[in-house]
Amino acid sequence: MRNYLILGVASVTALIGGDRVELISTNMDANGSLVHAHTSPVIVYQDQILSADELTYDRNTSIIEAKGEVNLFKAGQYHVVSEYSRLNLESDTRYSKPYYMIDQSSNAWMSSDEANGCQNKIDLASGMVSGCNSTDPLWKIHFSSADYDTESMWVNIYNARLYIQDVPVMYFPYFGYPTDHTRRSGLLMPSFGLSNVEGVYYEQPIYFAPSNWWDAEFRPQIRTSRGSGMYADFRFVDTASSKGSIRLGYFKEQSDYVSHYNLANDQHYGYGVKYQHSAILKEWFNLDLEGESGLYVNGSWMNDVDYLNLQQSNETKNVTSNQIFSRINGYYSSEDNYAGAYFKHYQYLDEAVAYSQTIQTLPTLHYHRYLENFLGDHLLLSGDATASNFYRPDGMRAVQGDVNIPMTLQTSLFDDYLDVSYTANGSARAIGFYGSPRVGEDESLYSAGYYAQLDHTVSLGTTLVKPYETFTHVITPNISYTRAGSRYYSGYYEKYRGSCDSTGDYAGYPCEFYTLNEPSDTLALGVNNYLFEDGKQSLVDRLSQTFRYDDTRSYYGELQNELEWQITSAISLYNQTSYNHDRNRITKEQNTLRYNDGIVTAGVNHYYTDTLLYDSTLQKSVPVYSSYWTADAAYQYNRYYRIFGQIAYDYQKDLLKRSEIGFLYTQRCFDFGLRFVQNIRPILTNGTGSDSVDDSYLFITVILKPLGGSEFNYKLTNGQ
Repeated sequence: MRNYLILGVASVTALIGGDRVELISTNMDANGSLVHAHTSPVIVYQDQILSADELTYDRNTSIIEAKGEVNLFKAGQYHVVSEYSRLNLESDTRYSKPYYMIDQSSNAWMSSDEANGCQNKIDLASGMVSGCNSTDPLWKIHFSSADYDTESMWVNIYNARLYIQDVPVMYFPYFGYPTDHTRRSGLLMPSFGLSNVEGVYYEQPIYFAPSNWWDAEFRPQIRTSRGSGMYADFRFVDTASSKGSIRLGYFKEQSDYVSHYNLANDQHYGYGVKYQHSAILKEWFNLDLEGESGLYVNGSWMNDVDYLNLQQSNETKNVTSNQIFSRINGYYSSEDNYAGAYFKHYQYLDEAVAYSQTIQTLPTLHYHRYLENFLGDHLLLSGDATASNFYRPDGMRAVQGDVNIPMTLQTSLFDDYLDVSYTANGSARAIGFYGSPRVGEDESLYSAGYYAQLDHTVSLGTTLVKPYETFTHVITPNISYTRAGSRYYSGYYEKYRGSCDSTGDYAGYPCEFYTLNEPSDTLALGVNNYLFEDGKQSLVDRLSQTFRYDDTRSYYGELQNELEWQITSAISLYNQTSYNHDRNRITKEQNTLRYNDGIVTAGVNHYYTDTLLYDSTLQKSVPVYSSYWTADAAYQYNRYYRIFGQIAYDYQKDLLKRSEIGFLYTQRCFDFGLRFVQNIRPILTNGTGSDSVDDSYLFITVILKPLGGSEFNYKLTNGQ
């Protein structure tokens, strides 16, 4: 006998393994254990919602059949659309035909003729995947079969063919990708390149993430006409207050390439360490002290500059220098006191500077007493003490200690219109030497030395504010005069006084540790101007001038001016200028003009210096010039196209250091970029100094969102 239920809203409820299955419909009928719903039926089970034109549910077998406009939603994970689906809730198996799934995390979709699922595994027959609009996808990947693990959030596709529109572009026998952002081990996107001198370039990163507190990335690479090597990064978070990374690298050159470019080394290797900790005393030594402590490490070593050049195929991203600076800083700071230790190490990547004679600071110990107020904030007192060890493998070494104690009396006059202060600054220095002199150097040139000074400074200043209708002007003029008071010299400082300082002639190696200048009375003038419009700073100008006086003459220091001006909402200007009165010329100037209206961004920058450096051959100081121009521009044509370019030109050497022009086409699911770049990079040869080569690149970037992408480059290299 067939029973009919016709209600406004009807529901059937069952339990499977303790989980409720609820069938809801405005029209359903039942025959024994079989329930048939055919008007807006919905089934809710665990975190899944199933709807269709018709739903049939067998309460004995726990099998659901869905027909016509089938929609299955799994909370926060995916949405499946099909015409027919069969679900066995008891065995957790599923069958759908045809099959269309949208991943809610990545917005990528997959379609297939049919799909079979068992628990968290879904197997698909031939179909396609894409992240674009499904009606006319810009890119799609066809596959012969695929599987999706909904627990590990990972998709494997086989015999994958990439199509851009309907044009086949690339074939992969296998391709896998995640559908979330969970860290996991596997292969990362490779990099490809082609060079006229290095051959085919291929780098395949391999990523390991076995734990949530550390991971490692290995990047083996091959350059078929040059050599092969590998770089590796180890990253870790050892505590809630610290993190770090270690990089290692090695590359072996082919003999023909070494001979062609006369390279100094046929192997390039090095390492780098970065680490920072913001609670080191508490977590390492269990010291529950007031205040805070920290450790910062940034160190590198390499046998030559090509260790940097070879880290990736795009050398334009590498920052190369002939000097590598490594440092370790540790500190403890409380409310009143600060203590620190600083290690500095320098490595020169050319052969012009001998490492064995390079002075390193290992370490500097520093104590600072924070400013204290007395007499109702009228008396200010602070202090600093440092001890530095200047070390090098070959030659004399030194230990230097410094103490500096400034004491300031301050007050305001004329109803706070004028600020007046007097500062007595006392300082002392001691130096001692150890080690062995270099060949041809007399040890008697070095002896312990002591120095002390007491200076007096009087300062006057004020802050004046004038509001206008549309803006506010603030001006802060100030004047100070420093009287060079008592001086005491003995030993090393007495012996080289007047020969090693700025007033004397060069005296050779002993001057490497002499950093004192002859005392001079100094008058300093300064004025700062500020303009504020609508509560925002639109202009600031800082002008300063010093005058120095000694026993024989008076002379000008450099006139310095710094300007920051927001001319309009889109245009800004920055200028920094230094003028030397004695040489009657500008010795430093930097100008930066930028424009940004949201569609067009552009900027031009010029940096110029004219400094005097001592020439040991000529036995005198000679001017050294530099003049460097950079410019960049970008135009956002519409929401899809962006055009950009930049240049860097060394005017003094008449050398175009870098130029670039390109465009980027971007959509929600696809990026395509094309760039042409010219770049000059240094290399270390067996010749004198560090030479360079000129590289020309053509970069092609393709990104299939959300799956990822890669960059291909062609490089043309010419020797300089």
